Amino acid sequence: MNDDNPYYPVFLDLRDRLSVVVGGGLVALRKVESLIGAGARVRVVAPEVTPELNGLEGVEIKLKPYDSRDLAGAWVVIAATDDEAVNLAVGRDAAKRRIFCNVVDRPQQCSFIVPSVVERGPIKIAISTGGVSPALAKRLRMELGSMVGDEYVSLARLLGALRPLVMSQEGGHTAHKRVFDVLVNSELLEAIRRHDTELVQTILEQALGQQIDLEGVLS
Repeated sequence: MNDDNPYYPVFLDLRDRLSVVVGGGLVALRKVESLIGAGARVRVVAPEVTPELNGLEGVEIKLKPYDSRDLAGAWVVIAATDDEAVNLAVGRDAAKRRIFCNVVDRPQQCSFIVPSVVERGPIKIAISTGGVSPALAKRLRMELGSMVGDEYVSLARLLGALRPLVMSQEGGHTAHKRVFDVLVNSELLEAIRRHDTELVQTILEQALGQQIDLEGVLS
């Protein structure tokens, strides 16, 4: 086990799955917006909420003090109140129900922590210091984010568009993996960076054995 950062890194598919946020302030708002961006169904529990939360479409808002029944059906829960006792209760109740729980700014009370994220189109880079230093995670996010230019976004989208074609070819997993390894380690990225469509076409044709229609794929 890595004692410096024992967390298991994972990306969750929360589409159409219930996530509960306990709290109605600005911190809760940020968490709700992030969950909505992931396609989750969101329930907010708080005696009062900010106007911005009230204005979010599709969010279930329960204007009441928290109790354990509010976690029914949840996949994940986030405690984002300014009341330490409430946050502790949410963490305990979630543990009893085997629901993963994040207590904002209290990593020792969490069963999962939220990383700092670089997001560029289909690319997401999650950064964690194990809760030791959110400020350092933020700095790393800024530095890594500056390294991921538009050419990486275009390459990711191109590879995604090519995936069905590659997977339909003969040879099985090993052969398919080799094709993507060749493409990623070729001059393809540099050709995209230079907007050299002719070279992009040449590289793809050599790797795939056929001409690829790039219209609408590269921007």
